[in-house]
Amino acid sequence: MKINFKNILIIFLVALLGSGLGTFSVMSLYNKEHKSSGESSVIVNEVEYTGIEKSDYTRAIEKAYNTVVEITCTIQTSTTGGFFFFEGSTQSTSAGSGVIFSSDGYIVTNEHVIDGLVSEDTIEVKIYNGQTYGARVIGYDSKTDLAVLKIDADDLPYASFADSSQLMLGQDVIAIGNPLGLGISCSNGIISALEKEIFINNVYMTVIQTNAAVNAGNSGGGLFDINGNLVGIVNAKKSSSMSQTSVEGMGYAIPANTVTRIINELISNGYVKDRATLGVKVATNASYYTTNGVIITEVIEGSGAEKAGLQANDTIVSLDGVEVSSYADLSKVLDSKSIGQVVTVTVVRDGETMDFEVTLQSAEHLRREKQ
Repeated sequence: MKINFKNILIIFLVALLGSGLGTFSVMSLYNKEHKSSGESSVIVNEVEYTGIEKSDYTRAIEKAYNTVVEITCTIQTSTTGGFFFFEGSTQSTSAGSGVIFSSDGYIVTNEHVIDGLVSEDTIEVKIYNGQTYGARVIGYDSKTDLAVLKIDADDLPYASFADSSQLMLGQDVIAIGNPLGLGISCSNGIISALEKEIFINNVYMTVIQTNAAVNAGNSGGGLFDINGNLVGIVNAKKSSSMSQTSVEGMGYAIPANTVTRIINELISNGYVKDRATLGVKVATNASYYTTNGVIITEVIEGSGAEKAGLQANDTIVSLDGVEVSSYADLSKVLDSKSIGQVVTVTVVRDGETMDFEVTLQSAEHLRREKQ
């Protein structure tokens, strides 16, 4: 049988042409159906998420999230400026967080969130459902940086406290708070250090360290474990004033066991009992350009310091023979003393060194009046 190559070539070309025209027609039809105003479109596959299992984090946040509140209030801060130390004050809004710990509206937060409070009438607490309440200050303690507020509400979700003595390094934790005053949000991390001693606001504190992201406004919020139980109250973050240095992942929280002890005292007494104090307020050295000691700015009426004869502008240089060069030094020595104990306070007054015997009294005498 002869093969007519010419005929075969013609058939092949016709078939190829037909195939090309068919493909062109199909593509043209597709483009007409999927173009709008001359722009190409993107096909998105719609995926229906069903049967997704909740993670440990999801369950923990569900348990803890509604127990955290937003807190705002008006505070007054003193300002000093100029060569002659002209003093004044300014008012601003303090924004922080808090944790509900009882169904009838008791809330724990940081003392520094309400420090300098102008009036209780300026406190506003926003709970999980967006409802806002005024709040009363039940008590506060600057030494542990804790305060208790009370709102008039019932049947509120509240946090359960973990035993912070059982925490472990590397344990998962979740920080829930009101960073930058932008509303409640969550971040996760681990416990980076236990019983970490830090110096903050002129006080030595033993805290939990975490790498969970915390920022201004997280103060007073909760640090929760993977079961949604409160392990600490966030109160600080390591930062740097050096522009070339960035510090991240160093947040701190007051351990839950400390929180439990202090809030019970604050509810019962409004202050922490059985804490020895001289009965004076002091200023840091840098404020007055002194090289050593702390300067007494006020002697509390009726205190042991007043009875012993200490005066404003005296510079305390030692306590019971221990040199004092900062408020932290003074605080650390007092922590080892008890109420009723007599201590020797060495001061410099008008260039003369003098000793005074002071009987230590309850910290109630140092309570600041918040109007």
